[in-house]
Amino acid sequence: MAKRILVVHDDENILSLERTILEQKGFHVTTAGGGEDALRLLREQAFDLVLLDVMMPDKDGFEVCRQIKQDTRTKAIPVIFLTAKGGGEALAEGFESGAVMYINKPFTANKLLTIVNTMLEQAEAGASQ
Repeated sequence: MAKRILVVHDDENILSLERTILEQKGFHVTTAGGGEDALRLLREQAFDLVLLDVMMPDKDGFEVCRQIKQDTRTKAIPVIFLTAKGGGEALAEGFESGAVMYINKPFTANKLLTIVNTMLEQAEAGASQ
């Protein structure tokens, strides 16, 4: 069964690019245009991984990640930040909020797929222990 990935970004072009890359490799992709939309989708559907932007207008990605990790239904879902917001402080806040990986833009399709596959494998291995 195809792994389900939630991609959260406020830029429609980035959403489309990420969706295309992931769907070409057989992932089932759902998109959200902001943090509130993402949290609603996470309450309604099951996902195997979340790709999350940091800088969004309604609720930033750090807060969304914290809320994902505080909810017993979603806390085990790996969250990967994919963002233009770089620097040591942003990286530290990303990991402190509960993310498993932090990818800076620009990114390549190969890098994205490698990290997504690795994080899914690690999550699956952890769940089976």
